[in-house]
Amino acid sequence: MRFELIFGIMFVVSVLFLTQASAEPEVIMVSVSPASVDNQVEQEVNFDGDCTVCNDQLEYFFWNSSIDGVLAADSDHMKLSFVMGSTLFATGEHNITLQVKGNGSWSEITDNSTTTLTVTGDDGKDSEITVNFDITPPSLHLGETARFNSCTTMEPEPQPCVDDINPDLSFDWRIQWNGAGNWSYIGGSETFEYNQFQEGNHNVRLIITDNSNGDVSSPSIKELLVLPPIPILDVEGSDEVSTKEGADLVITSSCLDNTFEEIECSYEWEMWEDKDGGSLLFRLDTQNLTLKNLTEEIHMYVLMGRAIDESGTYSGWVNIFISVNPPNVSPQASIDISPESLGGLTPEYYQYSILTFGSSNSNDPDGQIVAYKWWHNNEVVSEESIWIFSFDEEPGVNGKIYQVKLEVRDDSGAWSSKVSANFKIIENTPPNASFDISSEGMSYSFNSTSSDIEGTVAYFEWFVNDEFISSNRNTTWLANASGIYEITLMVMDDGGLWSNTTQNIEVVFSAFEQKNFVVSFSSKNIEPGDSFTMDFSKTTGDVEYYNIVVNNPDGSKDSYTVIMPGADGYTYSLMFPVKGVYGLDITVIWADGIVQDNMTDFYGPTVHVGDDETDTLVEEKPLEEVDDSGLPSISILVTLLITSLIAISRRQR
Repeated sequence: MRFELIFGIMFVVSVLFLTQASAEPEVIMVSVSPASVDNQVEQEVNFDGDCTVCNDQLEYFFWNSSIDGVLAADSDHMKLSFVMGSTLFATGEHNITLQVKGNGSWSEITDNSTTTLTVTGDDGKDSEITVNFDITPPSLHLGETARFNSCTTMEPEPQPCVDDINPDLSFDWRIQWNGAGNWSYIGGSETFEYNQFQEGNHNVRLIITDNSNGDVSSPSIKELLVLPPIPILDVEGSDEVSTKEGADLVITSSCLDNTFEEIECSYEWEMWEDKDGGSLLFRLDTQNLTLKNLTEEIHMYVLMGRAIDESGTYSGWVNIFISVNPPNVSPQASIDISPESLGGLTPEYYQYSILTFGSSNSNDPDGQIVAYKWWHNNEVVSEESIWIFSFDEEPGVNGKIYQVKLEVRDDSGAWSSKVSANFKIIENTPPNASFDISSEGMSYSFNSTSSDIEGTVAYFEWFVNDEFISSNRNTTWLANASGIYEITLMVMDDGGLWSNTTQNIEVVFSAFEQKNFVVSFSSKNIEPGDSFTMDFSKTTGDVEYYNIVVNNPDGSKDSYTVIMPGADGYTYSLMFPVKGVYGLDITVIWADGIVQDNMTDFYGPTVHVGDDETDTLVEEKPLEEVDDSGLPSISILVTLLITSLIAISRRQR
């Protein structure tokens, strides 16, 4: 008995539970505020509602107007309440209803789900404006552009909307996505283009206002169908391809949407003869293709392809034009070695020499070489067009023979046969470094007498007290102060080995030689575009730099700081492009910062450019040494007087 009682209770509870779970959804309340609006006055209209499934159980809802149709519809319960503008409603008494779907069934329309909205105003029924417009095309794919034309911009014939020849009209274009909900603004011109669409069947509405009299037209509505986007077949590479008979031709492709993101698609390919009345040769349905057995006999093919997305939408056809040339001819490899060999039946090179193995003489008769492999000791040592290496192992008395191999690949993928080059590495000994020294005054000449038993001396470096001065075989150097100087010569032979030797010289300056500013000049009469050269090689003493100021004919000045020796040794040139008379102020700046008296640190030549003035040469006279034993003689005083006069006369114009 107790068991039957318990079973009965459980049965009743189950029935009640199932009844509640399967009950139809019910709209509890709806509200439209305000309940009355004027569609000529912009005002927000708020729509609110509640129901038994207005939570996560809500499957769908829609608001409906007895005059304007569906106002809003969605599956998101958060969008159940919404706002519309008063100008979007037609005049009249609107019965507003809310229906919801839950547990697989729809709610019934009851008093709780119904309310009214009264809309007053002017729907343009008495308007003299005729709304003429069209949409081109009337249906399109997402991502494509539609053109909206009205009145005088309509094609093929204009259809004016008012009688006025030059009307002042305003245009209000709006779209209602999927035929429900608010109208979204898309344009305000008589004609325009637009492409920011959504997929679906939409309503497009145009209202025209005559600004001259305030007349507002009735709304005119047309449908616009926006289909899913057309997929894009993207084929890698050019649409014109050449291949060779017997070679495989690989075609790689992908499918893109209208935002150029890759999507899943299926593919269709057709291969045709590219000629009038050409035959269909075969069809394929894979994404990527490897085409074999294309023949020179047919020679010209056209491959047509298209993609189909998951919605069944086809892309446009893509054409690839293929030309087939005769079968590939293998490339030929060739090795050249630099520098030139030392001679011998087997080319000889010094130990430690840096050898460059080149492939410039390799060729491909019907294409180009695109890959390389260098082999040494049965190993690939490089895949570049050249291989640079130094063979440093001891070659022995008779030398050691090596072999290098090369193979090359052409643009059709064919490799050449390997070619080899034999060469001998022989022992190299360092060169013998030696040089002679001669001098004239404070100018010293260093002449190399270096030699190399196996070859030649290829490179020279001269240093004075560890300061580099030249890379010539022979060089000169101007002493500017007393002291002992270390002269070093470093030489390298054609095998890359170095040797060096050092000699010391002692330089002694007299009192006048310590600081003596001497400059000689080239001709001071030159033509426009010629150069005026100054030679500072006879100046003695430690010079910091020379300052040269050019006084131009127009009164301007150019200043130059010159440090010796320069690129041209102890000479410096200035080019004068314009005719005229130029005064130069040349001053020596000594390293000790002490200026000498009587303008002995200054020259002032005048340069005549394009002028016929007689050339005046400055004769530099040697200064006599001062006798430091007792009072100077009369001859010395006379000499000093003459020297001062010469110094003053150096400023010449």
